[in-house]
Amino acid sequence: MAAGLVSVGGTRLFVDERGDSGAPPLLFIHGGPGQSCYDYMYSQGDLLSRHMRLIGVDQRGVLRSDPLPASPPLTEELLIEDFEELRETLGISRWAILGHSSGGHYAVRYAVSRPKSVSAVILDCPCFDSDLTDRYRLPEVARRLDELGKSAEAERCRALAARAERLTAADETYLAMQALGEHYMEQFFHDSAGAADFHAVLENAGFPDEMWDRGRSHLPLVAENYEPVFSLLGDMRCPVMLIRGQDDLVAAPAAVAEFARLVPTARHMVLAESGHMGYQEQPDEYCAAVTEFVLGHRAVTASGPQAGQAPP
Repeated sequence: MAAGLVSVGGTRLFVDERGDSGAPPLLFIHGGPGQSCYDYMYSQGDLLSRHMRLIGVDQRGVLRSDPLPASPPLTEELLIEDFEELRETLGISRWAILGHSSGGHYAVRYAVSRPKSVSAVILDCPCFDSDLTDRYRLPEVARRLDELGKSAEAERCRALAARAERLTAADETYLAMQALGEHYMEQFFHDSAGAADFHAVLENAGFPDEMWDRGRSHLPLVAENYEPVFSLLGDMRCPVMLIRGQDDLVAAPAAVAEFARLVPTARHMVLAESGHMGYQEQPDEYCAAVTEFVLGHRAVTASGPQAGQAPP
């Protein structure tokens, strides 16, 4: 096991690498934007690394990585360039990638733009289009706000969800949802106990507030999350799996249905007692599904099966 700073793209990224160097490699791409890989590696690092070479990265400017450089401007493409340089630095010819939440948005773009680098893709509760995510999530947040006696804030959420025009980053829907206050994170879990466990993991990590606050540097990426990636899904030329929690509010049903239409051979996995953080809520089931998929597609080549298709 190795963890430390790696020079990439004019900055240094914190890389948490676990498992045998000869095992099939898997890159974890966190979302947020700006969440870091800490909680994922805490929950899944030792489990997944039993059978694969797991590589978690705090993206540029996030948590344990160096603060975000003043230039170049932060974009999804810049993150993809970082992943590519890291792959080459680690001496990996091709790897499977797993994108969680908005990291799924990055993973789709990565797989399509760098097909020779990616052997398989796992999309974990992906955000394909933040407009669809917001329209699905805001009514549930409104219901919770009503339960808290915050009727005006609930109405604000319903009004946003009912907008005729597409929602964009300028609408700042996340601010409307933050009216949940201390209950905000509960929307991402199957139950309140899961949210409490998540808070405990972060609080016990021992990082100062200044390091956690680095994640705010990724707010500019929110705008790109409102640009749908559906047009790219059919261009993925590797096996694909979508994994999500039954109670997840980010991978909206309309988005999942469109994904299924565009990538009909993709594998689907639903965790019955999870929300958005299945890797924490059902760690063993999650690990088993990811491990089976990665090991089953370790030898797929760029000229092999089409998107989501199993190897012969």
